[in-house]
Order: sequence, then C-alpha cells, then structure tokens
Amino acid sequence: MLWETTLYRNNPTPSAMNRITHYIIIVVSLLAPMLAWGEEQTSISCIDINADTIIFNGADWSPLFDRLQTLSDSTLTQREVVSIVHLGDSHVQAGFFSEALRLPIQQQWGNAGRGLISPLKLTRTNEPADYQITSPVKWSYNRCIAGKHFDSEVGVSGISVQPTSAHIDLTFQTMSRQGENEKFCSMRLFHSESDKFPQLLPINSLDSIEIDYKCGETHYRWAPNAATNNLQLQGANSYTRKDAAIYGALLENDSSGILVHAIGNNSATYECYNRVTQYATKLSSLQPHLVIISMGTNESISSATTHATLYSQIDRLVTSIKKESPEALILLTTPADNKLRKRKRRNNRRSVYYVQNPRIETVAHTIRQYGADHNIAVWDWYTISGGKDSCETWIKEKGMRKDHIHYTEEGYSIQGNLLFRSIQNAYEQHIQ
Repeated sequence: MLWETTLYRNNPTPSAMNRITHYIIIVVSLLAPMLAWGEEQTSISCIDINADTIIFNGADWSPLFDRLQTLSDSTLTQREVVSIVHLGDSHVQAGFFSEALRLPIQQQWGNAGRGLISPLKLTRTNEPADYQITSPVKWSYNRCIAGKHFDSEVGVSGISVQPTSAHIDLTFQTMSRQGENEKFCSMRLFHSESDKFPQLLPINSLDSIEIDYKCGETHYRWAPNAATNNLQLQGANSYTRKDAAIYGALLENDSSGILVHAIGNNSATYECYNRVTQYATKLSSLQPHLVIISMGTNESISSATTHATLYSQIDRLVTSIKKESPEALILLTTPADNKLRKRKRRNNRRSVYYVQNPRIETVAHTIRQYGADHNIAVWDWYTISGGKDSCETWIKEKGMRKDHIHYTEEGYSIQGNLLFRSIQNAYEQHIQ
C-alpha cells in the first residue's frame, strides 16, 4: 500500500489517484470503529480505565482462553461452542448490559446463536428489545422474586409461565436493533419435568425438522438452510398448569462461536436464586464455561444486609454452581455506586431527595473479599465506574437515570464494552 502511494507521488495519474483514495477510504473505515469504540469507553469522566481488569485471585482461566483460541482457528472442521451465562438482577434483565458484552465477544470469537431467551413479558415485566415471546392466550406466572408470585419451582430463567386454557400457542421471535434478525435452526425449549407435559408442534414449514423429547426439555432441530427468526408452537393441554410450565428457550445456529445466556430478574439478589429448587442443576443445562454473576445492588438497598449474611449467600450460590458445573469458571462483579431515595414533606408538599447508600461499599468489599478467599475472579465495577459518589457524575453525563440506580442504554453500553475489553485483554496476555 505504501509502495504504490510512493510510486505515483511525483506524477500521479488519475488511476493512481483513484487507488490512493480507495486505500485511504479502506484505512479510515477500518480505524473509525476502533476510534469510536475507544472514545465510548471513556465517555464518563469518573471511569478509572486503569482499573478495568479482571482480578483473577489465583483462578486459572487458561481452559477458557484455550477454548477461545480454538474458536480463532480458521481450520476448525467441527462445531465448537463456548457458553457464557450472565446471571443478575434488573441491570441484566433489560438486556442492554449483556448485549454490549455479547455483540463484541461474538464478533471476535464467532456467533453461535442468540442463546437463552425468557418469556418475561408474559410475566408482565420488561423484556430485552431484540426478541419477543408472544401468545394470544392468557398465562399465569411465577418468579424467583419474593412476593405473591414467588415460587421455588421456577426454571433456569428464574421465572415460569403456565397456560390458563386448554390451548397452547407460543411464538418465539428474534428482533433486530442493529441489522439482520438473529436466525436459528435449533431451539431447546425448557419446561416442566412432568411426564404429562403437552406435545407442542411447530406450525412453521421447516425443512427436515427433528423433535427430541426428554424430561424437562424438548429440542427442535431443522436444516440450517431453513434457519428462521421465528418459531410458532401449538398444542393442547389437558393437565394441570404446572404440568405445562414453560421456562425459556435456547436459540442456536449451526456455527461455531459464543453463546451468551442473559438471566436477569428485577429486584433479584443472590438469595433469590438460592431459594429456587435445584437452581444450579437447572443452570447446568446451559453447559456453561463461564458464569458471570452481577448482583449486589439490591442487597445494598436492604437494611438487613451485613457482610456476614451476604458472604454466606454468595458462598451458597457459587458452591452449588461449581458442584453442578465443575468445568465452569466464575466471575463476580461488584455493583456501582447508588443512592437511596427518600421523601420529605414541607408546606404540605412532598418532595424526593437522595442520600448516600451506606451499604454499597460494604457489598462491594464483601464480593471482593469472597473472591480473594476462594480463588474466584472479580471484575470490580464499583472501582472502575468511579467509586463513592460517582453516580452523580454518571447522571450529569447522561450515563445513569435520575433514580440513582439504573443506567441509561448508553451507560449499560459502556459497562458491557468495558467488561468485554477486560476479558479480551486477559485473553491476549494469555496467548502472548
């Protein structure tokens, strides 16, 4: 490239000038996304970019990095998949945080599919914008969150929906926010382990479809050249609601690469997932190689939270996951700074104000301490994002909502990209 530019420097011909212009356009088009990506990472002034690193605490991540290196092999002849679970609360449920991790990680190491999707809207709550699970009939539901809809018998997604009529009709569809819809040629439907679970058949016209039934799961597979962005299932239910309970679906294509399964529930804590019957066993069905646990915000809001209680709750969940998925690595993330909402009345008018959360530093310290004590890796988002009082800067610079807890879409994008960058940097250091 440089040689041809120099050759025509003294007397450039029109064709040479066209080639030079062509090369410049190529270089700029390649560099622009990288420059924009780097700019996005530091768009909040209080971010400590030097702290954006994984604290391994003696954990050996070489098995994961070796798998990623295998995915980079252009001579790969058989399908290889690395499965990542992102488990969390409302920060994960909205989808923006996990998407900002999933998109660049799949761009680098391959896209094996959309991963786990959950019927969140059927439980009357928010759902990520890049998929939808819809039904023309009514459903009852349960969640892992304390309240009138709590049930310990929910599935891997932390929720459960049950049909209220004798007819079941469900459509699973991927949506597009940034280009083509995610197409899939395989769907694993997670459901009740009852032997009375109804037979649900696709009404789509799919080439060479195969259906495998087993306890707690129905697997639909069809020809890759017939990959679609939607699948509609119908069937009859003549048994109890719990016999026909549905928990979610795992969507895959036929390519090697990464699957990122985002499991988020508003108001979730470590203890919420601990209360789910055999939750770690259900999580193992996703065959995770890495489980990222992003919780702590709701623990910091509760006045009942202490270092000892939280430490015990983390241990219970992590120990059960390691037992049921012994090959899975664990990455704990600390929550960002937040403030507590208060009300006061003055001159017969109510006003809202926010005060510093006295427990957020305790929660972040407890997560860091647990990781150090048990050789579990930690991504210290509390420190990276700016630490104490940083939420005011995030709000001022449009990265956090005025509730002093949740980020804006742009804020979650920054968080997810920084988490990706920390994994990418650790991988590059490993292969050097």
